[in-house]
Amino acid sequence: MIATVPTGWDHRSLRLASLFAAAMVVGVGVWLAARAFGAGSCPEHDALRVVSSCRALVGSLAVRVGALAGAAVVVMDLTSAGLRRTAESMDEDRRIASRERWSSSDNG
Repeated sequence: MIATVPTGWDHRSLRLASLFAAAMVVGVGVWLAARAFGAGSCPEHDALRVVSSCRALVGSLAVRVGALAGAAVVVMDLTSAGLRRTAESMDEDRRIASRERWSSSDNG
């Protein structure tokens, strides 16, 4: 199977699109799971028939938890990418310093 990149997409935009797609999948999954588990603890009939019933409150909280989980995916991915770039930069600095020490000891 040959994967093709749509015209006009570079590596960075494709990576960002897949990151946000993963965040959406995680967010929706957490939202559905939280709503399913939370709604099970609600009573069959609310004692007070008000606008803020148990199921509405659970649904609202589930949406927030799903959004937070999706945001956490984005933050963790961006953090790991930054750490990887920092490690690569430090490694390159070490290689350059090592080459400079080696060439100065070779000349001296």
